[in-house]
Amino acid sequence: MNPDNFENYLNKLLTFYSPEKAKYWNSLTRCCISEKPQKLGRYYLDFRSKIDYPAKFSPKGIPLFSRFNKPDIEHPIVIAQYAFGLYEHFYLTKFQDDEFKIKFLRMADWFIKNRVNRNDGATWLLNYEIPEYGLKHSWISAMAQGEAISVLTRAAILTQNSDYEKLSLDAIVPFKDEVSKGGLVNFFNSIPIYEEYPSQVRTVGVLNGFIFSLFGLYDLFLLNKNEKANELFIKGVDSLKKLLSYYDLKHWTRYYLYDYPKKYYSSFTYHILVAEQLKAMFYITGENQFKDYSEKWTGYSKSFIKKTRALFGKLMYANKVIP
Repeated sequence: MNPDNFENYLNKLLTFYSPEKAKYWNSLTRCCISEKPQKLGRYYLDFRSKIDYPAKFSPKGIPLFSRFNKPDIEHPIVIAQYAFGLYEHFYLTKFQDDEFKIKFLRMADWFIKNRVNRNDGATWLLNYEIPEYGLKHSWISAMAQGEAISVLTRAAILTQNSDYEKLSLDAIVPFKDEVSKGGLVNFFNSIPIYEEYPSQVRTVGVLNGFIFSLFGLYDLFLLNKNEKANELFIKGVDSLKKLLSYYDLKHWTRYYLYDYPKKYYSSFTYHILVAEQLKAMFYITGENQFKDYSEKWTGYSKSFIKKTRALFGKLMYANKVIP
């Protein structure tokens, strides 16, 4: 493990007991809505901690990402989450800070310029390999698709430029197809799930990535009442309700389902993230199950014993590296 990744791993462990000391990659993003959205507005989580990007930018102002000391790449998820931080700041200034508007739209324009057409839809590629999942260079992700839609729909509202909306519509196409056919749908115990890591080895089932994809589908529905986006969202919500129990370790959460029934513990950051995502899902859908799990998992994070047990479990898998 190179020094940068080792430092990141140590910070990930430190946040179990001192979350206020979390650095950029492990910073907490809390739910920032408190009622069902009636129209497209602020994003569901507060990403302002992602504004102060610690790595390099391209000459065009795009944040660059380096994985395992490899060459810098433009990573669609990193770009989208940076955009969410910019948008939240812009929203809280009542849309008065033009500097942040310009930066946000620069990120939205990146998605227009870097779309890759595939199976009659628009995608954004993640240009690195994850051999464990059988993902070779240049693959798609439900998390990237959903977050791209969330950026593009807000850009459409800000500018009234229909190009952003049209691209959002094209971006839902991969949600219709199974992974084996080049899409994003895998199955766990016959339950469909939108895959952050669309592996043909077996279903990975990363929970936070699945929920981010649902946020994007819902945003498109809020923008223009698109029936297909709503259908895909409802399908995903139904799956989420059926899958949550598989992630509950009764004292912490599983990060993914890839090794199920083995217990791959979430880091503190990811554990809090999914609890906050479910809080937002409760406000969006009114489903009490999401509220119940959010409160239960938040409760786990406040128990010293449960945190310590989770940290010990995390250390047992320290030789594994999760993206």
